[in-house]
Amino acid sequence: MDAVLDSTRGFERNDPGWHGKLEIAESAEEVVALVRDYIATLAPEDLGRLPDPCRSLRVKAEDDIEYWTYRLSQRHRREDAAVDAELAQDVFNHFLHASLRISQIRRSAAAAPGRGH
Repeated sequence: MDAVLDSTRGFERNDPGWHGKLEIAESAEEVVALVRDYIATLAPEDLGRLPDPCRSLRVKAEDDIEYWTYRLSQRHRREDAAVDAELAQDVFNHFLHASLRISQIRRSAAAAPGRGH
């Protein structure tokens, strides 16, 4: 595991079950499915408390995880009284961890013996 990831994992305390499942995911497709499951737990009123550009969270593929991770990271640039900063941070943390996990999976696959490189 990366030292940087080890030092940034405090957010897992809020949802250790989900983050634990993410850590044992063996493929990007599994990560995408977990993120979809996470989004499904958000009620419409929760989505309404996210920054306006992030209220239509949809994930079809791993590229969407990168897109939403970036969009959620930009939320601090726009002050909006309707935005629940704690919820936005929590959703961002979920997407960031998913993004990091996909990177780990891709790196492991590239380093695996027998890749023919």
